[in-house]
Amino acid sequence: MLALLLLGGCASGLGWSQSAEQTATAAAPVPADPLSAFVAQSAPGGASSVVLTDGRPATVRVARAYYAASGRECREVLVGTGTLQRAQLYCQAEGGGWAQARPLLRGGGVPRP
Repeated sequence: MLALLLLGGCASGLGWSQSAEQTATAAAPVPADPLSAFVAQSAPGGASSVVLTDGRPATVRVARAYYAASGRECREVLVGTGTLQRAQLYCQAEGGGWAQARPLLRGGGVPRP
């Protein structure tokens, strides 16, 4: 009888684990912003071509990653090429996705010519 109770507890524990896993997978945010999607998949130095929300193609590169004072991971992204590059900051949101954030320092941390 004791063995049946133990096995019943194991089975219910497995069911909980599977449903929690399925919920986590189903709740994973799908970024609507193509830059957010790029940032979510790229490490510093990673570069790619992305079609921006306005339909224009752009070259993007993750310039650096760091942890903000809030504890959130942030990544600075360079959009464009040559002298037409502009920096944008993305930080990890509470739900696990990435959202554009306002940089605290003007010009960001990337040296400008």
